Amino acid sequence: MSDLTVERIQRNNAVFREANERIHESAQTYAHDLEHIPFLCECPVEDCVEIVPLTEDQYNAVRANPTHYMTAVGHEVSEAPVGTVVSRNDGYVVVEKS
Repeated sequence: MSDLTVERIQRNNAVFREANERIHESAQTYAHDLEHIPFLCECPVEDCVEIVPLTEDQYNAVRANPTHYMTAVGHEVSEAPVGTVVSRNDGYVVVEKS
């Protein structure tokens, strides 16, 4: 994998992680009664816009490990060059990226 590809994937990870942190903060502030919060898929596909609905507990479990990212089911295939699936859940997959 080229250095440019790795750099793009890392940048993409950072952008989606930051966006999801803002979504989480907004849900805590404004819509705390939501059962599922609509997060963005954190796969390395540049134009992915898939929504991954998670409960707050599910989100916190993913974020408990800073190397874990959530992806939509089926998007784990695109993770093969940069990550390893660590769990498959109802509606989402957790991938560990280094």
